[in-house]
Parts: sequence; structure tokens; C-alpha cells
Amino acid sequence: MGYFYKIIIPFNFTKLVSSTLLLSFLLFSGNSVVAQCPTVTNLNQSFCDIQSPTIASLQAINSGGGVAWFATETSTTPLTSSLGLVNGEDYFADNSLGNCGSRVRVIVTIYSAPTGQNFQGPCVDSPEQATIASLIAIGNNVQWYNVPSGGSPLSQSTVLIPNTIYYASQTNPDTGCQTSRLSVFVSIGVVPVPTGAAVQTFCQDPLNLPTVANLNASGDNNWYLTSSSALPLELDTPLIDGQTYYATTVDPPCESDERLEVLVSIQPRNNAGSDEVVSFCEDDLATTNFIDLFDYLGGTPFNTGVWTGPFSTINGNLGTLDFTQLSVADSPFVFTYNVSSSTECPPASATVTVTINPIPNAGTSDATVLCETDAAVDLFT
Repeated sequence: MGYFYKIIIPFNFTKLVSSTLLLSFLLFSGNSVVAQCPTVTNLNQSFCDIQSPTIASLQAINSGGGVAWFATETSTTPLTSSLGLVNGEDYFADNSLGNCGSRVRVIVTIYSAPTGQNFQGPCVDSPEQATIASLIAIGNNVQWYNVPSGGSPLSQSTVLIPNTIYYASQTNPDTGCQTSRLSVFVSIGVVPVPTGAAVQTFCQDPLNLPTVANLNASGDNNWYLTSSSALPLELDTPLIDGQTYYATTVDPPCESDERLEVLVSIQPRNNAGSDEVVSFCEDDLATTNFIDLFDYLGGTPFNTGVWTGPFSTINGNLGTLDFTQLSVADSPFVFTYNVSSSTECPPASATVTVTINPIPNAGTSDATVLCETDAAVDLFT
């Protein structure tokens, strides 16, 4: 005969419902804790100093548990909302209870006034060249004003007014806000381009060689070998014939941007040759019509001179003389050759002295008889 067993498992509906509710609560509570931590979408937040940013300025999304900011990742005391932010500092976001576990780190950048000299003196060739563009301030998208606050930005082409204060702000590249302003007192240095002869000529005097100090230009100057060289020439630098030199106007601390261009020409010293004396015989007057005085000068005279003397000459520097005008009676004749073609050098002169000698006369033949006992006689008489 077989056996039949009946197993009865007690069922407690109340306990089942309680367990289910407890599990649901725990799951829900866990999700609720995560959802209550703030969300930060911008981990690098920037401001302008003029905004006086505080802890309250930091941006975080409240997910239901509130937002609190802390100085460190583990500090327990939240920062007050009125506490001023510090440039370059980092701050940590948590919920109001500070129990999110891992906090979100935010780095703060605060843009202040651009940097630059408070006294600036643009150096320009003419007053209208001094503009806003001449001023220097370091920052992002710097804007210039003529008032310490408010007003409209000045254009880069605005002509500066001497002895005036201008103000510069920079722009926050993230938010577009404007910073406080750097004040700059402006004094304008006007240094015009020097004026002077485009070609300057000097004499090649070995005892007094021309130097940079002999160059002429208006005002106080620096002289340069090129239009862009940075080092000025020493004043005792000898000049070179055919070389171009460049001058600036100097009014410390300013120096003109543009340069005067000067071409140097160095002339050789005037050379008239050396004095000479030439003699002719009286009978040459009958056989010689003309002589060129230039041929009788000593040395290597320039061919640019002119002749003066008791008789006129032709053919310019050759000094062609009508020889038939001369005579023994009026001899000697002095002719002077004058050279002044090198205008920056002293004139030079030399002479040719022409002497006409009479034809030698030995007298006529004669005979005389002397005795052995006669005294000595003078044969010339």
C-alpha cells in the first residue's frame, strides 16, 4: 500500500509586501542620493575683475540636493557665498550636505586691466602720426577710452592729444565682459625728418679728411650707413666718395623713423701744376707763330683752368699764345694758370714765365798788330 505525504508551506503575505517595499525603498533611495549631486558643465570659469566675482558667481546646476562650494576636495566647511573669488584658484562643488563623495573641481580665471606703462610718449615724425595705435597695452582685445569708465572705445586711427590720460581695458575671451582700465598719461615726442642737401660735396684734403661730423642736416642728428641700420656712425668716421648716408633727427628719448638720404661727393684738390720758366731766342719770333702755355707747366695740372697774363690766349686751358706779340724789350712775360674746378677746395695757380733772349752778337772780324814788347790789350774792345 502506498503512502501519501502533504507538505504545507506557510505563506505570510504581510512579510512579502514588507520585503518588497523595503527593497524598492533602498533602490529608490540610492538613485535619489546620486541625483542630488550638482552638475557642473564648465570646469574653467572666468570673470572680469570689475564684476567683483564671489562664490555666488560660480555656476553649477542644482540637482535637488543644493549646491555648496568648498576650498578643497575634502574640506568639511562650505565657503560663504559672499567670499570673493581668487584668480587662478580652484573650488570644489558638492551638495548642501557635502556627501557626494567625489567633488567637481572648477578653476577660476579673473581678467583684470591690461598691463602697460602708465607714462607713454610715442615718437613720431609729425603730430598726426600719433594715434591710439601708437599706445601699448598687453591684453586680450584691448580697447582704449578717453574716460576712466563708460564711454565708447576709440578707433585705432584716433589722433592722440598731448598731455592727456587715456584708459585701456581688455576683454574676457570667454564671456566678452570688459575689465577695469589701465590709465596712461600720453606725452608726444615730435621728431621731424631732417632736411638737408641731397648731395653734399667735400674736398679731399689729406691734412683734413672729411668725416661724418662734416655732414649737414637740420636739428640734432644720428648718421647711418643704410636706411635701416641700427648703429649710428661715429662722428670721426671718414666719408667715402659716392657713398650714401642717412640722417635721423634725435630728441631723446625720441628719434625720427624716416631718414634723410645724402649722397657724398669728394672732390680732388685743385691742381694747377708747378711753376716753370721757358726761354726762347729772338730769332724764334720769326719762325714760331703760336705756343701752348699748358705744355710748359710742370707736374700734372687739371685741364679745367684758365690763363691770365699780359696777352690774351685762346683754346681754353691750352693757353695758345700768339708768339709774335712778344719782344726782347718787354721780356720776361709771366702767364698764370688758375684752377678752381673743385669748388669745395681752395683754388690753385701756377705760372709760366716766357723769356725772349736777344740773338747773340759776336761783333765783326778785325785784325790788330802787336809788338812783342807791347802791353796786354782787351780784345773785346
